[in-house]
Amino acid sequence: MPQIKNIYATITNHVQMVGYREVVEIHAKARGLAGFVFNDIDGSVKLMASGPIDVINGFLEDLKAQRSDTVIESMDIKEDIKLPSPFGRIVIDEMREISERLDKGNWILGDMNIKLDTLDVINNKLDRLDTLDTLDVISNKLDTLPERIAEALRR
Repeated sequence: MPQIKNIYATITNHVQMVGYREVVEIHAKARGLAGFVFNDIDGSVKLMASGPIDVINGFLEDLKAQRSDTVIESMDIKEDIKLPSPFGRIVIDEMREISERLDKGNWILGDMNIKLDTLDVINNKLDRLDTLDTLDVISNKLDTLPERIAEALRR
């Protein structure tokens, strides 16, 4: 029977509000681990997991490969603990989390709207450049008007 390893891990570097708990849950379930993952108030994601040593080590490697910019600090739990199976996410305050996600979505949409407004301003300037090109053509025709009038009078 394989030796079981229990870990407690803290994962940092922009891991909240980006779907990272789901990533952790998918990898843990795929490897048949027991445990749970949750967002901590400090901005990190915490997890507890239990499974065969090689499976736990592979799981941590999966997480590092998924987002190489994250920092994963894990420690072994020496006590024999029973973690829930299958692995799952814990949501402490679902309404708060939904509100935060909606706020973030609104911020992203607002930022996109500002960028679109900026593009509209640039587009309007480009349209005016087209108008300036037309004015240049008219100006060139006006510049040659005296010569053309003189030519017409000579005929």
